[in-house]
Amino acid sequence: MKTPICTFDAKTGILCSKCDAKLTSGQLNQAAVYSSIKLAKLAEKDQEISKFTLIGSHKVDDDYILFLRTSDIITIRSNPSIAKKFEGEFNANIWFVEAEGTDRRFMENLFYPQRILNMNLIWLPDGNKLTRVIVSQGSANRSNFPIDVEKIRKVARAVKNIDLIVEFETQSN
Repeated sequence: MKTPICTFDAKTGILCSKCDAKLTSGQLNQAAVYSSIKLAKLAEKDQEISKFTLIGSHKVDDDYILFLRTSDIITIRSNPSIAKKFEGEFNANIWFVEAEGTDRRFMENLFYPQRILNMNLIWLPDGNKLTRVIVSQGSANRSNFPIDVEKIRKVARAVKNIDLIVEFETQSN
């Protein structure tokens, strides 16, 4: 298990002077420290989780966005019980995001399991930009859409400073 703080600190929950200096200087945030400690607790109970690498973490409202290696995300998606363990340990909603990913991969992770059909930038006359995402809905009824779009907008804005416009497109069979 690798975390933004040293393993000893993650297991004890007390930061050494080196990790405390990283937190004070802004190299680390409080969410990364908290997530590292929680991941260490999970790793003690689960051999699969002990192989994970936590790159970083953000907290948006009561949700945690965990940046993991791509291989860790694949493991979580292939075994949904691991995601349940995370949510149980954190007692919060957890978003798993690839640390090495592009902005498109970031969006795909946020919208998972829905597919992103198209993503493009819209430049505004004042120099700002919006990111337009077209999401496969699967059916014409939006009430069946299981993902909180407002929450995704909030997470994208807080974590990557991306302003989102979300549109839905029904897949034709």
